[in-house]
Amino acid sequence: MREAGYNPERSRGGRREGGFTLIELLVVLAIISLMAGLSVGAFREARRNYGLAASAGEIQSIFRRARNQSIANGTGSFVVVEPKSSSIWAQSFETMGEWSFEDGGAEDEGVDGYGGPRLVGGEYIDGRLGQGVSFRGAGGYVDCGYQASFDLSTGVVLEAWVRHNRRPALRQAFKSETTSGRRSLRGKSAGGGLEPAYSIVEKKGSWFLGMTPEGALEGHIGDFQVITEDDVVPSGRWVFVSLRYDGVSLVLASDGVERRSDVLQSLGRKLGDRAAPVVPAAIPRNENPVMISAKDNSFPGDIDEVRLRGRSEKATYSHPPFEKLIGWKKVIHFDRYGHLDPVFHEKNIRIVLVEVSDDHFALQETLAAKKKSSRAQTDRFELTFQEWLETWPPDEMPDLVEEEEERDIEERVYSQARKKVIKIDTLGVVSVQ
Repeated sequence: MREAGYNPERSRGGRREGGFTLIELLVVLAIISLMAGLSVGAFREARRNYGLAASAGEIQSIFRRARNQSIANGTGSFVVVEPKSSSIWAQSFETMGEWSFEDGGAEDEGVDGYGGPRLVGGEYIDGRLGQGVSFRGAGGYVDCGYQASFDLSTGVVLEAWVRHNRRPALRQAFKSETTSGRRSLRGKSAGGGLEPAYSIVEKKGSWFLGMTPEGALEGHIGDFQVITEDDVVPSGRWVFVSLRYDGVSLVLASDGVERRSDVLQSLGRKLGDRAAPVVPAAIPRNENPVMISAKDNSFPGDIDEVRLRGRSEKATYSHPPFEKLIGWKKVIHFDRYGHLDPVFHEKNIRIVLVEVSDDHFALQETLAAKKKSSRAQTDRFELTFQEWLETWPPDEMPDLVEEEEERDIEERVYSQARKKVIKIDTLGVVSVQ
């Protein structure tokens, strides 16, 4: 029996069937769309914030790697910042050969080092560290043989400790010499020709590090030859000498100090030609052995701790296209202590990485597309600041300072942009702010 008050029609009418109305579905879809839009924007914002910090960290690691390798290898390295190509890369030098003469013995016995070196003539002596070799008597040399790792092409560093007791012969100065003692040519031999430099270490036809009778250092890359002033290798004590070639410059140093050098000869030019010589872009390659001293013109003294270093693999990073490095191309040099090389840098270095807005990025893409059709004018940021100044006519060259110009660009164009600043102080310490 049904209870009193039961009404089946009312019960069915008050009960709601499953499902949603059209309005409810539209409201839910609108809310989902709104939330999705907000999420995409938030994700994009977070990605860019994280990306800028990540890019700055990658750039910082490139600098730290170059600095650490300078300290570990005891030789310089450099980092190239290229704003136009959105990239930064580092290059350092690694040891390819080392000869310390610690396993000395009789003539023709093996010498401690790479490539199965063999001493011919000369004698073992107390060296700069442990044993060294002396060629003071009847001369001699060390044949270090040939290995593929010795056949360097893009860069080389030669280092050695040398000691000699030769005194520079007194001679009449050339008319072209100044009172500072610099000269335009090397001393002449009795036969009237140029007196050859004594070889310290060389790979004939590729590279050469030697010393003249007047105590000047001489360096060759192929046919390109440079020479320092006299007496940079003083007699009577051990002197650390080196040659460094990085595909851009050829630098000679003694006692850890880079010495000013003059071009002695360059491919296709005669001695004394005042036309600006060009440093070769690569080292000629061949299978000649590495020689310490030489068969025909041996070093008139003692040699110890010879090292051969070659350029290592590049460490490269390219930042995303919606980020930009402000300013001109830069080449930052670290010395063998990991400090900013004072020969190239007198103060701290500041590099600014900014986030480019979508509108600014679109404008850059449009300008780049237009420029592809005409490369008549080089973009100024493809060059270093000094190279860019040299493109101006001498009478129109502006009186500008690189740091001031870059700060002006930063303030005028990117004042509202997010940025990360990478700083390198004179001690080589790299930080990100």
